Order: sequence, then structure tokens, then C-alpha cells
Amino acid sequence: MKIDFSTLNENHVTGCATLYQTVYKEGPWFETSELEPVINFIKEHLKNNFFRGYIAWHDDKMVAVSIGFKKPWPGGVEYYIDEFFVDPAYQGRGVGSALMNFIAEQALKEGLNAIILNTHKDYPSDFFYRKNGFDEHPGLIILSRTLR
Repeated sequence: MKIDFSTLNENHVTGCATLYQTVYKEGPWFETSELEPVINFIKEHLKNNFFRGYIAWHDDKMVAVSIGFKKPWPGGVEYYIDEFFVDPAYQGRGVGSALMNFIAEQALKEGLNAIILNTHKDYPSDFFYRKNGFDEHPGLIILSRTLR
């Protein structure tokens, strides 16, 4: 299967949002997001001058997306993946891994030194990321504080 890649821009917002809905309505997530909040989420990312988004295409069909940004820290600059999703019809077919490899190539070209993300433990995504060379950082936790 031939997969092509592109950077995500404002012309892709609705397609990305629609694919997001398709992916996350499935298990184990079972989200029922309305389209408009997802569109706004992507548009807000596009406003960030550190934004980096990538799309995998098969026969002109959007089949996988990474939404992220360059994140500086004292040890260098990383690519932080905020969302990474693959069309359910293309999962398990190498598309996600191909997109991840493309992202790594782009990050290296930009002089970035790591790709970071968070995911749910023991979800299919956990196993996907580990298969693609990601390691868990023992002792780290994710904390949040709800403001409203």
C-alpha cells in the first residue's frame, strides 16, 4: 500500500475533525464529540507558531493524522504529539507506523531531539507506541487541575 504524507494546514481542518470523530467514537474511547469543538481544537493548534501537524494519505484519502507542536526545554526541542489517530479501516496495516516514521524524519530535519506524548495505559495506543520505539518514563505521572 502506497502512503503519501503532507503537513496539516487550514485546508485540512474539517477532514481532520471528521476523521477524529470517526476514530474516537470507536472503543475503547467511545467519545461523542460534536464536529464544531473538534474543528475549533484544530484551528487553535494552527494558530500556534510551534504547531506541527502531519497527515498520511492513501489514494487521496486522509487515513491518519498527527497534531502536535515543537516543545522547547533546556535539553533541546521535542515534538509533542497532542493527538495521533488512524482511520479504523487502516489500523493494523502499517499506516500509523509509517506516519510515525515520517514524523521522526521531519523532526530530525528540524533538529529536534525527541518525540513525546501521553496515552492511556494498556489501551491499544499504548502498545502501538511501544512497538514504535517509545518507552514509558517510570515515576512520571500526568496531573491536571480542572478550572471550571
